[in-house]
Amino acid sequence: MARTLTLDAWAQDEFSDPIPSRPTLMKYAKSGMISPPPFKAGRCWRVEASARFIGMADKPVVKKDDNPRLKRILEDGSST
Repeated sequence: MARTLTLDAWAQDEFSDPIPSRPTLMKYAKSGMISPPPFKAGRCWRVEASARFIGMADKPVVKKDDNPRLKRILEDGSST
């Protein structure tokens, strides 16, 4: 078995139906939402067979002078 898979082949194993579209998978790869991170080999994104989708790793930065509605959204709707 290969050590790395194409992004599409990896998504078949990682997600149940419906599988995210190709542009969404590329966004996940570019944004660091897959661990260990995928790499580009030529024109193709490659992923280790043991890689997992982790989603957003960083929380958004909430500034003091942000709009109160924006703060509420960024803080997951919790009251401050």
